[in-house]
Order: sequence, then structure tokens, then C-alpha cells
Amino acid sequence: TSFRDKLAFWRRHFIFGVFKCCCFDIVHTYFFVFIYTTKMDKTKMLKELRATRFPKNKGRTNILNKGQTYSLSMVLGKVRQLYSSCNGKVCKVDSKWNKKYPELLKAAKQLLKQHDPKYRFEAVTINKNQKAHSHTDVNNVGHSYIIGLGDYTGGELVFTDKDSPYYGTHNIKNKWLKFVGDTPHHVKPFKGERYTLVYYHWK
Repeated sequence: TSFRDKLAFWRRHFIFGVFKCCCFDIVHTYFFVFIYTTKMDKTKMLKELRATRFPKNKGRTNILNKGQTYSLSMVLGKVRQLYSSCNGKVCKVDSKWNKKYPELLKAAKQLLKQHDPKYRFEAVTINKNQKAHSHTDVNNVGHSYIIGLGDYTGGELVFTDKDSPYYGTHNIKNKWLKFVGDTPHHVKPFKGERYTLVYYHWK
């Protein structure tokens, strides 16, 4: 074997080794950036939630418990505009809270995108410390997503219809649940600070 052949052999192996190491480093770096970004998204979301002054919402009577007259909640994204302003039909318009809380909406979008980039939602309802009474999501269609954030214990989501594929108790603290809300569900008692974000499509 000539000196030139040996040089070519070592040159090929050297280039391949450098390429292999670089690819490993790139994949390794992107993996840790992904994990770090995921944690930061939830942290940012919780920070935005804690800085938000939630309005008293008297319109969602189906989730209220006995003696409760309002919930601390809001809808971001699109809302249903009822008949009088839509030529006798139901139409969808931008929520009045979008402009007041743009960073909250942005953080909510980033949070879900990190988990499921393909899911496109029309609205996200954000609740603060609400133990939702048994109800069905009669105005929603298709799959929804929910996640619980905050420093709390308890507060599991319960589906009571034995024929539902979601029947049972679900721990949603820092965990995503994809579901269809067309069967009765409610929230178990909890202690502490509890926020939920529910992403969905209107009918």
C-alpha cells in the first residue's frame, strides 16, 4: 500500500469521525434544548396565570356549585357571538380578553404547541381555583385538551359515564389529557392554587 493510499484511508476515517461526533453533539444539544424549553413554557404559563386578574364570570352556570354565583375564568381566542349581532345565527368572533391579555394567550399557544404542534384550537378557557360541577361540554365539538397547573393537591378530573372511553379519574396536574367532553365530568375537591387550561373547538 502506497503512502498516498494510507493518507486517503486515514483522511476518510478522520472526516467520518468528525462528522459522527458533530451529529451526536447536535442531536444531544437539541434534546436538552427541547427539555429545557418545555419546562420553561410551563413556568412561563404559570407566571402569566399568577399575574392575571381573573374576571368574575357569571355566564358559565353549568360548572357552578351550589351557592356559587360566578367562576374566575375567561375564554381567549374565539367566542360564540349570539343571534342578534349575527343575522339570526351563531358566529365566532375574537374574545374581548385577547387584547387585554395578549401575553397570556401567546403563552397558552406556546404551551400546547410544545405538546401537540398539529392540534389547532379555536378557544381556550382558563379557570382559576374552580371545582367544576358535573357538566357536559354541549357547545364543543371534537377533541379537547386540558392541563392543570399550580401548587395544589387533589383536583382530579372525573368522567362518570361508564360507556365513555374516558371513564374514571384522571390526574391532570402538569399532565395533558386529550378527551371529548360530550359525557358528564367534574372536578374532585382540591387544596391550594389550581389553574386549568381547556383547549377546544366550538360547534
